[in-house]
Amino acid sequence: MKQVFNIACYETMMIFKERILFLLLFTVPLLYATVFGFVYLQGVINHVPLAVVDLDHSKLSREVRSSFANSPHFELISNIENSAQMEQAMREGKIRAAIVIPEKFEFAMQKHQPTELLGVYDASNLIWGYNTRRYIREVTTDFNTQQTAAYLAGLGISENQVKNIMNTVHLNYEVWYNPTFSYATYFYTGLLLMVIHQISLLSISLTVTREKERNTWVQYLSSCLPSWKIFVGKALPYFIVNFFNYALLLWVAAHFVNAKIGGSIGLVLLFGLLFDVIITSLGFYISVLAPNSLQVTRYLMLISVPIFMASGLTWPQTHIPFAVNALASLMPFTWMAEAFRLITVKNLPLAYLLNHLLVLLAMAGVSLGLAMNFKKSRRPPSSSGLVVNSGTNYPGL
Repeated sequence: MKQVFNIACYETMMIFKERILFLLLFTVPLLYATVFGFVYLQGVINHVPLAVVDLDHSKLSREVRSSFANSPHFELISNIENSAQMEQAMREGKIRAAIVIPEKFEFAMQKHQPTELLGVYDASNLIWGYNTRRYIREVTTDFNTQQTAAYLAGLGISENQVKNIMNTVHLNYEVWYNPTFSYATYFYTGLLLMVIHQISLLSISLTVTREKERNTWVQYLSSCLPSWKIFVGKALPYFIVNFFNYALLLWVAAHFVNAKIGGSIGLVLLFGLLFDVIITSLGFYISVLAPNSLQVTRYLMLISVPIFMASGLTWPQTHIPFAVNALASLMPFTWMAEAFRLITVKNLPLAYLLNHLLVLLAMAGVSLGLAMNFKKSRRPPSSSGLVVNSGTNYPGL
C-alpha cells in the first residue's frame, strides 16, 4: 500500500498547492452553505405586506382591518385608500396582498345579506402566493366565526348553546414532519446536497485531466501499478475532504439555520458515505475519459440544473413526466435526496429505505468497478480550447 500512500500524498500536496482547487474544496461549500443559510434563515414566511382598501368606512370594516393588523402573518401598509393605489403598490412591490372591503359591508352584515371581502394577492412568486392565500383564509375564517358567535349571542342564546352550535363540526390539525412549514427544512438541506454533489464531482474530475495537460499522466500509465491503486491514491484525499464537507454542512444546517436534521445519525452517515463513494468514483472515471479540464467543467455545469430539477426535491416525482423520471432514476442524487429527506424529516428507519440503499449500493459497485478497472491507455489532451489547472509546476514525491 506504499504506492497508494505516495499517490495520495502527491494529490494532497497538489490540493494545498493549487489555490483554486484548495478554495473549491475547503471554502466554496461552506461559503455556499452560509449564503443559502442566510436566505432560508427565517424558514417561515411571515409579515406579508398587506393593504386594506376600506370602501365602507364603518365600525365593522375597521374590525376587519384590525383582524388583519393583529395577525402575525401580515404587516399592514397604510395610506392605500382605493383600487388604483392598491394596483400601483402591487406593481412596485410595496405590498404582496390586499383586502378590499366593499361599500355597504356593515349594512349587509346587519341585514344578514350575502356579502364578501375581496382578497387580492401577488402569485408571481409561488411561495409568497401560496402562503398569503393560506393566511388570508385563516384570518377571514376567524373573523367570520367571531361575527357568527356574536350574532347568536345577540339572539339570547346562552354561551354554552353558542359553543355547541359553533362546534358542531370541529377540525383539529396535526401537521406531521414539518409542522412549521419551514422552507429551511424543505429546501435548504437539498441545496446543500447539491453543493456537495457538484463540488465533489468537479474537484475529482480535474485530477487526471490536470495530469494529461501537464504530460505527467504518462508516468502513471507506464508504471507497474494496477489501475485500482492509482484510483485509490488519487481519489482518497477527495473522498475524505468531501465527507468532511458533508458532515460540516449538515452541522451548519442544524445549528445555525435550524433545519430539521433528525432520524438516525448512523443512516445519515451511511448514505453520505455511499453518496461520496459514487461521486468520487464517477468523477475519477469522467476525468480518465475527458480530454481536458475545460470539457469536464462545461459538461458538469450543463447537467447540474437538470439533475437538481428532475430529482423530485422541488417538485413531486408523481407529477413529473415518466420519461424525465426514468432518466432521473439513473442519477445518484435523486435517490440520495429522497433518502436523506425520509431519514432527517420523516425519521424513518432502515426498513423503509431498503430500495434506496440497494440502488445506491448498486451504483457504488458499478462506479467503483469502472474507476478501479480503467484502461491504462494514453488519451492525449485536446489541442483546442482553454484548460484549467494547467500550470507546469507540481510537487515532487
